[in-house]
Amino acid sequence: MYERDEKILKHIGKYGLSIRAAIEMLFFDGATCDHVINRLLKEKRIISSPSIPGGLCYYRLSLSEARARSVPEHRARPKKGAALRQAVQVLWFCCMSEMNRTRLERKKVGENFGSGNGSGKPHCAEAQGEQSMVYRIYAPGPNSRDEYLLKCLKSDTEKGMQRPELRSWIEAKSFAFAVLVETPERKERLKRLISKTGPYAVRIQIEVVPGLSNLGAILRKRDEEKTHA
Repeated sequence: MYERDEKILKHIGKYGLSIRAAIEMLFFDGATCDHVINRLLKEKRIISSPSIPGGLCYYRLSLSEARARSVPEHRARPKKGAALRQAVQVLWFCCMSEMNRTRLERKKVGENFGSGNGSGKPHCAEAQGEQSMVYRIYAPGPNSRDEYLLKCLKSDTEKGMQRPELRSWIEAKSFAFAVLVETPERKERLKRLISKTGPYAVRIQIEVVPGLSNLGAILRKRDEEKTHA
């Protein structure tokens, strides 16, 4: 197997899915990946799921490939609704931004912060020189209540400060919450609410990332900008 194939399959297994734009950015320097994707599909190592609005698809490992790699089988299952949206947003936050981030396996989160200390949320590490920043990722739905999100952030902050394993990371400013929202307007609204209800012991970073409804439009805009660059 080609070395690049291995990297692509490992990437899809880690995030539970990937999209063409992410694969091209990570492994093809922005060039087309059609020939490799088509071959991996033909070999039944990955599966294409046309579940994203606007005619977009995502790729997941086949069940046999996941088993061969000891990847949890649920990552090879089709995703829909909130689970699909969160997976796409986590992928974007980690792989489509300008920062060097990688998703952490649940086992690694437990080793760092103690078993059961992750609130069931995805986590990622961001390289910052010789140090790393670990983010717990929150991806609230576009119609979810801001007040409920703030209540969760406040509660998780208090719980974190009560756990010695996590408190040391918080006090060293090496741990933060990343809140992923779909619009700049919601980002600004949340920043104002956090300012009013704070201070929070844990730093809260809010980033705008695509949701399922606007992913296609954002990718088309990126392609147009690349064409005219």
